[in-house]
Amino acid sequence: MVSNYILPGVSPVVFWIFVSIAVLIQGISKSGFAGGAGVLSLPLMMLVMPVDKVAATLLPLLILLDMNAIYHHRHNKNWLVIRRIYIPSLIGILLGAFVWWRIGTAGVETYGGYIKRFVGVMAILLALYIFAKEASLEWVRDKKAGAKIGWAAGIFAGFSSTIAHAAGPIVSLFVFSQGMGKTLFVGTVAWTFTLINLTKLPFYVAVDLIDFSVLRFDMLLIPLVPIGSWLGKWMHYRVSESLFNRTIMVLTLLAGLQLLFNINLVKMLLDSIL
Repeated sequence: MVSNYILPGVSPVVFWIFVSIAVLIQGISKSGFAGGAGVLSLPLMMLVMPVDKVAATLLPLLILLDMNAIYHHRHNKNWLVIRRIYIPSLIGILLGAFVWWRIGTAGVETYGGYIKRFVGVMAILLALYIFAKEASLEWVRDKKAGAKIGWAAGIFAGFSSTIAHAAGPIVSLFVFSQGMGKTLFVGTVAWTFTLINLTKLPFYVAVDLIDFSVLRFDMLLIPLVPIGSWLGKWMHYRVSESLFNRTIMVLTLLAGLQLLFNINLVKMLLDSIL
């Protein structure tokens, strides 16, 4: 069963290390510590897994993490802001689902390289966002985004989230521009992602990205979710969040470059050491 999830030439040990770290990082990020860290998960997994398996594997895990987030923020939400970005995101989700349907029809081998390069570009952009996150948020603080920007942001958020689970900066910047407090901001973002991810789920099933084999594989990874959440809370008092984010930024940048230029920096490093 697991062999279908491992890229040719990747050892099982390296596979499990990369996948485990990716899931743990999601748990850490969703715990409230290092909120941008989750951007590393998809490019990291894509280095050792087929592209379609990565997106499919992550979605149920993300939904579990989202459910935990909205439980803690069940009263902290602004429905007007959520509607402004969620409704147009439906168009982006449909476009993303169409792309995955075309990939499934033509075969992953035909378009897999394009998806990897897209994820590579998104990873590099997300790494730059982590680097300039504070400046970016400060820049939009007094520029309250209206309905038109909400439509553009929502469509792109829906598309990039469906293809690569990479809508974090778009949603965060739009919501932050609305000028709400930190608690309401975090809750509104959590509710927005919950709705987007839940909406993606039936489309993933419809285009055959998610089936029972994916769910069985996810069962092996689910124990890592609470461990990651616990680690995030533990690290909150013991690890510098800025240092951790810088580390994630560097790793995301390296993973993005590998996917964009189809080079294996990890193998090159290991070869040079050995």
